[in-house]
Formats: sequence, structure tokens, C-alpha cells
Amino acid sequence: MIFVLGDSVPAPRTDEEAPMAGWGQKIQELLVAPIEVANYARSAMTTRKYYTERFAGMLNRMSPGDVVLIGFGGVDHMIHNGMRYVPVPEYKELLALYVDYIQSEGGIPVLVTPTARYAFSPTGEVKNTRGDYPRAMADVAMERGVPLIDLTGITMALWARIGPTRLRQYFCWVDAGEHPLHPDGNIDSSHFNHAGAYEVARLVVAGLVERSVLNRADVDVAALMEPEGLPPVSQEFTVQSPESALNYTERVGTAPTPARPAPGAVVGPMTKFSGTAPAGTHYLLFFEHGQYVGGTAVGAGGQWLWRRSVEWAPGEHLVQSVGLAAGGCTPTAEQHFTVIGEVAPAVVTAPKQDKFAGPKVRFAGRAQPGTSKVVLLENGRLIGATAVDEKGEWHYTHAHRWKPGHHTVEVVTLFGALESPPAQVRFKVVGIPETSGIRSAGNAREECGEVCNHRPFSGNW
Repeated sequence: MIFVLGDSVPAPRTDEEAPMAGWGQKIQELLVAPIEVANYARSAMTTRKYYTERFAGMLNRMSPGDVVLIGFGGVDHMIHNGMRYVPVPEYKELLALYVDYIQSEGGIPVLVTPTARYAFSPTGEVKNTRGDYPRAMADVAMERGVPLIDLTGITMALWARIGPTRLRQYFCWVDAGEHPLHPDGNIDSSHFNHAGAYEVARLVVAGLVERSVLNRADVDVAALMEPEGLPPVSQEFTVQSPESALNYTERVGTAPTPARPAPGAVVGPMTKFSGTAPAGTHYLLFFEHGQYVGGTAVGAGGQWLWRRSVEWAPGEHLVQSVGLAAGGCTPTAEQHFTVIGEVAPAVVTAPKQDKFAGPKVRFAGRAQPGTSKVVLLENGRLIGATAVDEKGEWHYTHAHRWKPGHHTVEVVTLFGALESPPAQVRFKVVGIPETSGIRSAGNAREECGEVCNHRPFSGNW
């Protein structure tokens, strides 16, 4: 039996979730031997959440000789979500625990790094959006001596060969009106459609054969061959002479009505565009500096959704959109916005660097205007988050008191999926040591009410 552990990318999908599919559900199609595939991957799962909530059930079903694919890392890096973020050191420790438990029961663990996302730089290079997690998983594989399938590196190389104008054919990305379950369109840069899920499953099974986890007799060898040619070019890049739409002398109807991004908005490099178009408009073309940058279909109700196939370069942008209708081209609409490509580190004004503070430490500072929030970490672990106000100022006080001694906290500023380099603040806390007789004497007495003047000092300020 082959078990698949992981998050939403390998997880099984139902017909109601079409066209989305998980690569774990496609493995069975590539096997010829009577090997059952048990896809235990589930959405929003991190190494920590799965370990504490679902891992025991999988171990109870596993038998000696079973293969277990461990495919976490696509959610763990989400530092903007405190319930999901798992720092790299903890991620490595948890992966090692998975390996140890599986091996102790006679199973064969295989570590699988997360797939690359649909993310290209403004000049068309594939971007690694998985941070240090693939490298961390590789380290665990080496330390524990278990097989590793570097799906991050493999898919990044494949995405680079396919390119941004074709890769959409592998992802759950559809224009408005293109799929009955997504009448308003859907743009998903992480999850695959059935074609993409099958291709990733092919890479995984090929990796299992290469590492002698599976025998060639177990698999459909012909299906493991790399497909001939590349996926077809996306529809938006098949439009003939799109720039001619800017030069139409006679216009029909009214201009498209963009809703997002708002006029003058500050956005990230992968921002999505949405809005409506007048009745009769079936396609929308987008231009910058007179050059065509992409297009999207318009739904039956006039709704549309679009994202550029590559990132926008940092700076100010003015995008024009023109609708195509049966009688010609609509007037032009304009959208002005500014793209942030990177986030500056926060400035920490409190506590003061290398100074003393009481146990109820107040953190404060300034962040780049337009950013949404800052998160605070100690020893790589997320300990708090707070919003950045309109002036770029922020402040935070942890619910728990700090223990006496030296502390180092890192502050990271967030803007969408972008994060700043950490700003570090070191401080020293004054308090009563845990072993102090003052603390023990106070705890030994019966506590008085909150307003009692002679209440023994217990170390809490």
C-alpha cells in the first residue's frame, strides 16, 4: 500500500471541486500492480496539525512494507497565518518524528518537497515561493537516510521549460464562464487541474522507481515517459493582433468597469483584477504602454477576473482595458496602481535595544506605509501579530509576562504574501527568578484579593 500524507495540493478532490485535482489521487492511474493508494492528505494541513490530529490513524492502518509519502511544506511557511505557521526548526523536528514512527512500524517513509507555484518574475523566471522548507526537508532526508523526491526543484525546472504562457493549462485557473462551477472565474496559483495533477503524479511515481521504492513491474512504464511537446498556449496569448484594439476609431457600448485594484491602490506583484463589462462584451484585452499583456473571457453576467501570467515590476503602473464585442471594440478603461516588490524591515522603537524592561514588555515601532501587519517571533516561533495603522505605526503587548533574563525578538512586516527581512531587538527583563525565595514565599501564603495592600509579591507585575 502507498499512503499519501500532506496538504491540499496532493489531497483528493471531488467532482464538486472540479476542475481541481490533487496529485495524490492520480498515483493509482500510473500503477499496474495491485497496490492500493490511500490518500490521507487533507486541506490546510501543516506538519504540526497533521501530526497531532491525523497521524495516529494512519499509523494504525499501516502495515510493514507500506510506502508513506510525506508531502508537507506548502502551508507551514505561511507566516501571515499564526494558526498555520510552523518555523523551519520545528518543521524539521516533526518530519524526523514522522520518519521515526513510520520506520518503527516497518513502513518506508519517502519525503516529498512541495510543488512549485505558478509564479514567474516580471522577466519570466520561475520563482521559489517555498523559502527554506525544501532545503530543510532535504536535510532531514540526509540525516535519516531516507529517500527524497525534490518535487520543488523538479517542478521549477519543468515550469521554466513550459513557460508562463502555457503553464496555466496545469493549474486550477479558469476564466469567467469557462467552467460551470466557477461562473465568475477562478485563479489559483497553487492547486492543479486534472492534467497538472496527473503530470505531478507522474513525476512522483518516476521518482519512486528511480529510488527503487517501487519496481518497474509495478508501474505503467509507458505512462511514465515524459509527454511529447508542451501544453497548449493559453487562450489569452492566441489573440491575433491585439494592439489593433487600441486604434479602433469607432467604439461600441461603454468601457469596462474595473473594481479591483481600486484607483491608486498599492498592491503586490501578483495582484488580481476584476470588474464588469457592458452587455455583449465577450473578451477583455489588457495593455500597458501600448503593449498587450494578457486577456480574459467575460462571463454571461458581464463579470470578469484576470491576473497577469508574470509578476508586475515594482513601481507605478497604468493599465488600459478594452472589451471585444460583436460590433467592435468598447471604449478604453484605465487603472492606475502601484506595486510593492519588497517590504522594508520594521523600525522597532520599544523596547530599547539592549535595555532593561519590566515583565510586561510593550513593543512598538514603525512599518512601511501600506503594509498590513507585523508579526513577532522569538527563537523562530511566532509569538504575536498586530496591525499596522494608517500612519505606519504598530504596537503590541504579549498576554503573558516575560521571564527575567535576556531576550531577542524578531519583527517581520507583511504585505499580502510579501514579508520583510526581520528587524531584531534585544532586551533584558527585570523580574523575580523562578528559584527565588521571594517567589516561593509568596506562593506559600494564602492569596488575598486583587486590591489587598499586603498581598505577598509573587513575581507577577
